[in-house]
Amino acid sequence: MKIVQFSVLRPIAMSMVIFFLIILGSVSVKNMSIDLFPELTFPTAVVTATYDGASPTEVENLLAQPIEGAMGTIPNIEKVSSVSQTGGALVLVQFNWGTDMDFATLKMREQIDAVRDVLPDGVQTPKVLRFNPSDLPIMQLAVTDTKGNIENAKEVAQKEVKTAVDRLDGIASTSIEGGPEQEVQLITNPQKLLSYGITLKNLQEIIGSENIDLPGGNVEDDQETLPIRITGKFDSLNDLEMLPIPTKKGTVLLNDLVEIEQKEQRENGLSYLNGKDAVGLSILKQSGTNTVQVAKNIHNEIEKLKEELPSNIKIQTIFDQSMFINQSISAVSSNMIVGSLLAAFVLFLFLRNFRSTMIISLAIPLSIMTTFIFMYFSNQTLNLLTLGGLALGVGMMVDNAIVILENIYRLRQEGEGKKDAAIKGTNQVGQAIIASTLTSVVVFLPIIFVDGLAAQLFKPLALVVSYSQFAALFTALIIVPLLSSLILKLKENEKKSVFDKFNNRYKALLSASLKHPKKTVGVVIVLFLLSFAGVPFIGTEFLPSQDQSYLSIEAELPPGSTVEKTYRKVKEINEKIRPVEEIANTYVTIGGRNSNNEANYSVLLTDIENRSRTDLEIAEDIRQKLKNIPNADITVSSGTSGFSANPISLKISGPNLETLRSLSDQTINLISKVDGIREPKANYEEGNPEVSISVNRDKAAQYGIGNASVAQTVSDATKGLVATKLSGDVGEELDVRLLVDEKYISSTEELENLTIQTQVGTSIPLKAVASISRDTGPSQITRSDRVREITVNADILNRDLGTITKDIEKTLKENLPLPNDQYKVTFGGQNEQMNDAFYKLSLALALAVVLVYMVMAAQFESFFHPFLIMFSVPLTFIGIILGLLITNEPLGVGSLVGILILTGIVVNNAIVLIDYLKQLREEGYDAKEAILLAGPTRLRPIMMTALTSVLGLLPLMFGIGEGTEIQRPMAIVIIFGLTVSTFITLIFIPTLYYMFEQRRIKKKEKTG
Repeated sequence: MKIVQFSVLRPIAMSMVIFFLIILGSVSVKNMSIDLFPELTFPTAVVTATYDGASPTEVENLLAQPIEGAMGTIPNIEKVSSVSQTGGALVLVQFNWGTDMDFATLKMREQIDAVRDVLPDGVQTPKVLRFNPSDLPIMQLAVTDTKGNIENAKEVAQKEVKTAVDRLDGIASTSIEGGPEQEVQLITNPQKLLSYGITLKNLQEIIGSENIDLPGGNVEDDQETLPIRITGKFDSLNDLEMLPIPTKKGTVLLNDLVEIEQKEQRENGLSYLNGKDAVGLSILKQSGTNTVQVAKNIHNEIEKLKEELPSNIKIQTIFDQSMFINQSISAVSSNMIVGSLLAAFVLFLFLRNFRSTMIISLAIPLSIMTTFIFMYFSNQTLNLLTLGGLALGVGMMVDNAIVILENIYRLRQEGEGKKDAAIKGTNQVGQAIIASTLTSVVVFLPIIFVDGLAAQLFKPLALVVSYSQFAALFTALIIVPLLSSLILKLKENEKKSVFDKFNNRYKALLSASLKHPKKTVGVVIVLFLLSFAGVPFIGTEFLPSQDQSYLSIEAELPPGSTVEKTYRKVKEINEKIRPVEEIANTYVTIGGRNSNNEANYSVLLTDIENRSRTDLEIAEDIRQKLKNIPNADITVSSGTSGFSANPISLKISGPNLETLRSLSDQTINLISKVDGIREPKANYEEGNPEVSISVNRDKAAQYGIGNASVAQTVSDATKGLVATKLSGDVGEELDVRLLVDEKYISSTEELENLTIQTQVGTSIPLKAVASISRDTGPSQITRSDRVREITVNADILNRDLGTITKDIEKTLKENLPLPNDQYKVTFGGQNEQMNDAFYKLSLALALAVVLVYMVMAAQFESFFHPFLIMFSVPLTFIGIILGLLITNEPLGVGSLVGILILTGIVVNNAIVLIDYLKQLREEGYDAKEAILLAGPTRLRPIMMTALTSVLGLLPLMFGIGEGTEIQRPMAIVIIFGLTVSTFITLIFIPTLYYMFEQRRIKKKEKTG
């Protein structure tokens, strides 16, 4: 190969090439974005439509069904589902993976336009939104005032913190929650307004029309054309108070008609940090930006702010995704370095030569730098999976270099000169290492044809492993012959090492196997068959959960509970979780405009190295502490990857909603008894208590009013009307809201006396045309593929997903009778994702095996030798099963990707052995002599490459540090599969070769 000759004969030129690669690699890694996972594109979009005042049943019939029908005609649709609630519908459209979502959302908008005419009057045009993981906050902050002045904290959060963060590069938006929300309230007396012949709607129109600046054309003045502007905006609260209002009694100042004051909104959420009043800020980054860099900029800006703000204002981080990213990247990088050092140690142990060890060890950093170049120009990011792929490839990076160096060293021992040995030794094994590299890389080709979440996650990993192997091949072909020709020295009077004794024992074992080939092959086959006995004891999972030092707690009180009642329950929860030592911070939000009965906790735990329990164990401890709190539905969840579905998700479908509710209740009761199930819960909500107003149409018609007039009047009285906005400080704008004094709407009796304006200008009480009663309103209706559906979700603990799913299937089959064929129970969630990924990756694995054989057949120009080598692949099954059983690791997507990688590398040992065996046979050796010579000769490079690969992965297998959970299954599969397969291959493949040769010779003798 000319590149080998160039590297040996032009050392200075080649050293410049090496320095160029190092410089370019350093620049590449510096300019790559850092994130937790690769950029993900989910083929999901939603349509939102609002219909004020409509019940869920009306929303289902009038909004959800027409929109579902329109969406169903779009190409590449996988599933259409909807949620119909009071006042609106949300239609979720899932497309096939790989769909162009820009084109898909365009088609959705076209279909919305086509169905717009059949939607009820008063419904605004539905909106189409895409789901984007970047829409999730990367950081949450809490602002508190040590003096207890929450108004001051809110002001600082709005005017200082939000303003400072919003102007940073990469920030998409910053939202504020908690703290008092100020507005200008115009409190009205309905009787007083009635006496003046004016309504809330009249006041809203007058105030809104007065608080504006309008253009008034142009005027010629002193040979200039000047624009005219009529100014009318309110500059202060006094302007609003002195606004003249025309009434039937004459003009009256607004201040004389209503009470005007600036105060908190009636419906306002609360938030607390560690039990103290706080204001929260959720920060979203722009799509495609560097999460770590954006978070670093935020922290720097906050530190500057802290120096400028008063000492009583405290800004604390509740959640910071970059912290886990940094810890995870650091852990994987550290494991990669440790793996490299272990690989170097193995080299020195075998070679007992510092210079030889240094030559091969230098191949690792150079290969890594070259890999970074490939990653940068293919737009990859530094994330948990790409760096994991690099860590997986570290041990394999020296395989080619070891084979080349070992061959060069052998030729030197035989008397070849430095340069000749470097060139000849590299060329002799060049074909074999190219073949082994191609087999390691070609296994990833089928992943291109795999779609789904697993493919999106692991395609970057596959690319990086491929890059690392190509980089390792390139660097091995240039750096090993170059340095060998310059600094490699032979050791004089080499003593027999421990390896020589091992080599002699191996040769004796190999000789014994050749004497009894059938027994040898039979023993291996028995071991292979026995390994199947372990399969039932191995569980299955989709992706392993990750400990992100973060928990969430959701507490839901009975419908209709007030914010004050929810707050009292939060205080009870706080007392229960206070003894948990691993909790660093708790941030809780209570209520809001639509969820006064809900409280949501963000619980930040201490770092992993500072606690002995995992997040799952802490979550279970908290779950047990809170399970006896009455009148509250409490859910505790540990931090996950953020994109996988619920572990258990049972979809119960059928036509009748009440029957579905009954079935879901039975399902919850049944699966609650399954070991490992935690917090099963249906996605439907009990009806909210409400006041029902039934209009007597005949009586209402006599006064010239209808349902809409009654509904509008009641809504204006209870919710209020935003008439305009009043400019405040620093661009702040306050809502000016017209409200009826609470004493006139504080009970159903008062509500009955609410006055309604008739068409003829008279006023009547509400009770004259309607009856009022307390009732229970509907909750929501969920549909999937045009069939009503209720989903039961649950978490799992201390058991694998596959085993629990089997138990649930058995329990439901035996104990849940379905009314008829129209009702079905199906599994969704992670089980659906897992089955889909397993099926697709299994097909990819089968195709990878075929491709590996094809590459070897082309390389050896033979059908027989690749066929022989392929027997190495099934033997990995023995080690894989053994490894998963010993480590108690379920078979998941990570394990399957590990098997895929293993398929490519496990044949390398056999390739090196058979390639040399083939050369010896061509030189005239008979089969037995060739085997007994090739085996011991190639034993050292085979053992070295296997051990460097295994030891390079040991840190990942032990899962040291944050974020290594996702690489651990891959490392386990490769380590155990490669270890067992290597030892068996060294005996089994030569013996099998000998058997085939003996049979071929006998057959030839018979025919000859």
